[in-house]
Amino acid sequence: MIKNLSPLEKLVRQAFADHPGKKQRFAQSLGYKNLNNAFALIYCCLRSGVDQQNILRNIQKIFKIDEWNYDEAWHTTKILVRQQTRIAQLEEDLEQQKKGILARKNFRPYIYVKTSESRPTCSITIYAFVNLGKFRYVFLPYQILQNSDEYQKMKVGEIIRKHFLESDGKCPGMGSITDYFYRNSYDSFWEFDTEGDFVNSSIGNFFESHALAMYNNKTIAETPV
Repeated sequence: MIKNLSPLEKLVRQAFADHPGKKQRFAQSLGYKNLNNAFALIYCCLRSGVDQQNILRNIQKIFKIDEWNYDEAWHTTKILVRQQTRIAQLEEDLEQQKKGILARKNFRPYIYVKTSESRPTCSITIYAFVNLGKFRYVFLPYQILQNSDEYQKMKVGEIIRKHFLESDGKCPGMGSITDYFYRNSYDSFWEFDTEGDFVNSSIGNFFESHALAMYNNKTIAETPV
């Protein structure tokens, strides 16, 4: 949708200004009890160039706007909307690429604790505020990646067995520990069972839980960190 006035909206706003009574009646004809909702829909159509309930076509007829000028403004609006949508998508893609590059640069190997619960057993706000998400991570020294795969499996297995024993098989706020994921690169991970035995390797990422604590529409805590 165009941020500023679209060519179509500029043209129609002038017609509305010339015929305020007709503008009011047209909005009423849409059947909304609240006219603000009717006008919101009208201006959404004018800014996007997408016709709903024949609003755009009826405006041209009811307000007797020159058909050639109207169709030209409508066509130009749709072109501008497509261009802005494409630009926004390219900007989003670029931002994701930047985040990916930074994440790879700052990558640190870690073990992620998988649990029986997909949602916190306590309040999500409390879960985030006291950062219970930290119990789902065991961060490892970067140097572990300099070793062979077999050595990494052995070392990670030892760490997992110790972690499972010391935590009594529980993860605060998330129930029982079911298995572990060892993230050995930004784009891959290995799965281990609770006895520290290697299960399989996978390419790609896996879902990691995330929680926010909000106050007055502001984030005051976030997990994991």
